[in-house]
Order: sequence, then structure tokens, then C-alpha cells
Amino acid sequence: MSKSSAMKNTSQLTKREEDMKYATRYVKPILGAIGAWPVSFSSSFMSKILLRTEHILTYFLFFLIIVPTIMYVFFKEKNNKIRLKLMGPIINCTMQFCKYTILLWRTNEVQKGLDVMKQDWITATDENRLIFRSKAKIARRVVLTAAITMYGGGLCYRTILPLLKGPIITPDNITIRPLPCPSYFVILDEQKSPNYEILFLVQILAGFVIYAVISGSCGLSALFVLHACSMLRILVDKMKALVDMRDMSDTMVQRRIMDIVEYQTKIKRFLKNIETITEYICLTEMMGGTCLVCLVGYYILMEWENNNIAAVLIYVTLQISCTFCVFILCYIGQLLIDENQIVGQASCMINWYHLSTKHMRSLILIIAMSNYPMKLMAGKMIEMSLATFTGVMKLSMGYLNILREVI
Repeated sequence: MSKSSAMKNTSQLTKREEDMKYATRYVKPILGAIGAWPVSFSSSFMSKILLRTEHILTYFLFFLIIVPTIMYVFFKEKNNKIRLKLMGPIINCTMQFCKYTILLWRTNEVQKGLDVMKQDWITATDENRLIFRSKAKIARRVVLTAAITMYGGGLCYRTILPLLKGPIITPDNITIRPLPCPSYFVILDEQKSPNYEILFLVQILAGFVIYAVISGSCGLSALFVLHACSMLRILVDKMKALVDMRDMSDTMVQRRIMDIVEYQTKIKRFLKNIETITEYICLTEMMGGTCLVCLVGYYILMEWENNNIAAVLIYVTLQISCTFCVFILCYIGQLLIDENQIVGQASCMINWYHLSTKHMRSLILIIAMSNYPMKLMAGKMIEMSLATFTGVMKLSMGYLNILREVI
């Protein structure tokens, strides 16, 4: 009998571990490819060396885009419209550089969040497991959609767009072959072969890294926030079950109240950990996303005036990608707000009159904690919600109108 019980427990544990793999199936390989996924302290020495190599290579690719492009804008390009057109890639790459640094800086916090998730999956009942799985399914769709839109539009921008332009012949009879991101190297002629071909491929590789940071950071934020939403949904079920049975003993009621308070405290700690990871990622996305939506919208208008339909379609895809990244962070913030409101309402709707006077007093702490919700914040300044998303879009369109009038 004990042997069959042990086999059953082993089977359940394996099933829960598979559920955890299900939740992280897309975000883990994306962040793992750039060395931003936490590795255990017991990893081999070679694994740690490989991780450091990934970090160095990723930062090298970031700087290879940012520095030469900035130098090109200030030292070679004289046309203000083309300068403005190059500000989009510079801003985007700088944003992802900042987010990548934040992910590496908060590796311990990410590992703590993953440990909490794994423990929740292992200890979850069948009913709670369905709740976790439904939210994990949404998180998987988020990271998959972000990856498809970013890699689709981004790779078209870095491959098809420069190839469609073709070689440009200057008035001095000099042939200029366009790069995905025009660059200026003081000691290197980027137009000579094989320099041009190598730079072209390296800039495409840099695009893979940039889009991995975008989709990975959105996916990781969605994974954690939606897991917190699952925990809040389970907390509501615990509150509803508190007074389901009127003939419960005082000891049983006390245990349920204690379980609710401990679970609330656990959720608060988990949300605080999420805030530590995502607050500056969200702030970077809000600030940079506002600029990118404005600039890409301006690029669409420029190409439309030039009757370049292929470029318009590529920029429209990029606009959708930029807007989606801002939207998804605001959307998961709104989901967290909604779940907190449900918890607050559930705490006030408890049939407290079925409890003894002593246990009624214990509900005060539960109600107080339930009506002090934690929200997803951007740098402790901006509340992530659909109202914020609307504000960002309005601000971007306002800047776009200013650009149209000034330039």
C-alpha cells in the first residue's frame, strides 16, 4: 500500500514539474539564448563560462548598433529627416540594452519568483492546478505573439528593407550599399568587401538579440503577474470556503483564518518581488514605447508620401509590434488590478455573522489586507493599466502631430 502511495506521489510530482515546464516553454529558451535565464548555483564550470560568454557577446552586439549609428547621425548624415529616421533604431536598441541589464541585475529575484511558482505547482490541488494552468496558457500566448510580431517585423526591417533600397550612387559617383543600421567606423570602411557582408550579418544577429530581449521581458513579466493573478483567485476561493460549513469547530475555523492570512502574506511577498523585477522594465517600455510609436508612425507617413508600399507594410508591422509591447504590460497590470478588486469584494462579502465574536475580530486583518492592493508600477510613478495605455497612445499621437508640423 505504501509503495503504491509513493508511486502516486512520484507521478503527481512529475506531472507538476511538467506543468512548470509548460508555463516556461517559450520564455525560457528565448531568455536562455541571451544568458538572461537564471542558472542554478550547482551548474558546471563550463555552463557558467558559457553564460558569461553570452553576456559579453550580447553587450558587444548592443554597442555595435548603438555607438556606430550615433556616430553616423552626428558625423556623417546631414539630412535631418534621415537623422530622425535613425533615431528609432538607436532608441529601441538603448531600451533593450537597459532592459537586458535590469534582467541580469535582478537574476536572484527572478530565481526567487520561479522557485515560488515551482513550489505552488507542486503543492497545488487539482482545482488550483487548473487555475494556474489557465493563466500560464495566457502567458504562453503573450510571449509567442510578442516573438512572432517582433521577429517578423524586425527581420523584415533588417533584411528586406535595405535590400529593396539597393545600392545608392552619390553625385561623386561613389556606390553606397545600405546596411540595416547605417554605421560610421573611424578606422574601418564598412562599404568594402568583406567588411560590408560581415557587418550586414552581424547587424541581423544583433536584431535577434534585441527582439529576444523584447519578447523575453514581456513574457517574463506576463508569466509572473498572471501567476500572481492565479494566487489571488485561489485566495478568493479560500475566503468563500471559510464559512461554508456552519458546524465547523473553533480549531478548524482558526486554521482556515490562519491559512488565509499566511496565503495573503505570501502573495504580498511575491508581488513585491515582481515589482522589484518589473518596475524599471515597465518604466523603460513606457518612455521608449511612447517615442517609438510616435517615430514609427512618422516613418509610415514618410514612406507613404514616397509611394514605397513595401516599406509602409514593414513599418506598419513594426508599429503593431511596438504598440503590442506597451499594451501587454498595461493589460497584465489591468488584470492584476481587477483580481485585487475581486479579492477586496470577496473579503467584504464573507458571511461573518456565521462566526463567533472572536473569529469576527480576526477578519479585520483579512479585510484590511485585501483592500490594500498592490499594483504593477513603472518606476513607482506610473500605474500600469489600460487607462495608462490610452494615455501613452494619446501622447504618442500628439508628438507625431508636432513632428509633422516641425520637420
